[in-house]
Amino acid sequence: MPQTKFFLAAATLLGTTAFINAATIFPTSPLIQIGDDTDIFFTTSLSFDVKDNLYSVAAKKSAALVTFTPGFDLQYAKDSPLSANMKIAQSFLRYNKSEYKDLEQGQANISAGANYETGGPLTVGVTTSYNESARNDNLAGILGADSGQVLGATLVRQANYAHTLNVGYKLSEKLRLNVGFTNSYNHYLNPVKTITTTTDPSLGTTVEDIAYNTNTLSEINTKSIPISINYKTPSEKLEYGLKFQHDLSNYSAAPYFRTTQQTAPLPAGLVTSVPRPAGQQKFTKNFIGLTVNGKPTSSGKINITTNLGYFTSDLDGVSDNGLSYNLTVAHNLTEKFTHELNLIHDLSASAAGGSTKNDTIGYTVSYALLEKVALSFHALKAKVVSGTTQVDSLDFNVGVNWEYNKYIRFAATIDTLDSKVKNSPASNFKANSINLSTTFRY
Repeated sequence: MPQTKFFLAAATLLGTTAFINAATIFPTSPLIQIGDDTDIFFTTSLSFDVKDNLYSVAAKKSAALVTFTPGFDLQYAKDSPLSANMKIAQSFLRYNKSEYKDLEQGQANISAGANYETGGPLTVGVTTSYNESARNDNLAGILGADSGQVLGATLVRQANYAHTLNVGYKLSEKLRLNVGFTNSYNHYLNPVKTITTTTDPSLGTTVEDIAYNTNTLSEINTKSIPISINYKTPSEKLEYGLKFQHDLSNYSAAPYFRTTQQTAPLPAGLVTSVPRPAGQQKFTKNFIGLTVNGKPTSSGKINITTNLGYFTSDLDGVSDNGLSYNLTVAHNLTEKFTHELNLIHDLSASAAGGSTKNDTIGYTVSYALLEKVALSFHALKAKVVSGTTQVDSLDFNVGVNWEYNKYIRFAATIDTLDSKVKNSPASNFKANSINLSTTFRY
């Protein structure tokens, strides 16, 4: 993405200059207006992170990170039957230690979408996105990967793509049909290389082993087709539905392989490729179930979103089946206090090939301390099983958000994570972090 990054950097400089002029001469938002239909906003965020366990391993390494993310947000005819939007942003990273210099690679985020809704029976929505990320994949149980690999000492970079089409048609005043299609896939970028050299003085031979931090990972291309029919109750507070979804995931080994090279007494330059075993290649999953969305009580203080059903799956001829659900219940206890419970039990494709069973319980509390200041608390308990490996984790997050005005927001969060790998205590780890951030939209 070198051309994209050059464009983003140039656009950032141009946007900053325009913002200064607009702020002093025309102090209105958005930054640029083209006719009556097109608005272009300048967006930027600045965050400061302190982590005591950058790589999520038992042997902790602390780091401080500053991330600056300028970008643009284009909106076209947002109140019209045909509307569109596009967002472009580029993140620039800086660490406090020179040993993390190789992690300071920018990350691009681009998304676009369009919606067609005339008030008639037909609605159409299209979205597409590209984003780059750098994450720690040492969670051996989540990936089903060997914790002894070099993966845990690095951050894995990847490009993520997602394209979605949603079509809805109102069959009657109370009955609606929805059909969708989503294609999401990833590519690993700039893998970290580790070289190990072994010498045998008695034979005069030297063997060089080259390994990449993506050797245990798979790139996954997933296509999903959800189909649902929904019925809205006469009170219009609840909507019941019947949903079917078909998922197909194709795996391919990350395109970087381990190699060995041996010198004398054999001819110098002899190279042997040692690719990661192909493992599973295709994962299919079908889900059928019921959905319930809306407010079940007359007061309207409770809102539920429910997917409850049964799945069947096939992983290269090995079948599985069981209960699948995703339940969210939100409750407005008072005007200032809201809380939410989320329960998930599901099966999905794993980044190391194969499938992963997920059981999570999440609880979130939000309290409006002042008119523009809100406090939040989030707790998440998860059990993830991949193959024969199980990871149990507990995560707590406390935060405060302050909306200074319609342009500027501030936030601060403290997060603590405790992860345990069953039957492998050496892979257990704890990680704590503090984040301070500000966002600006003009």
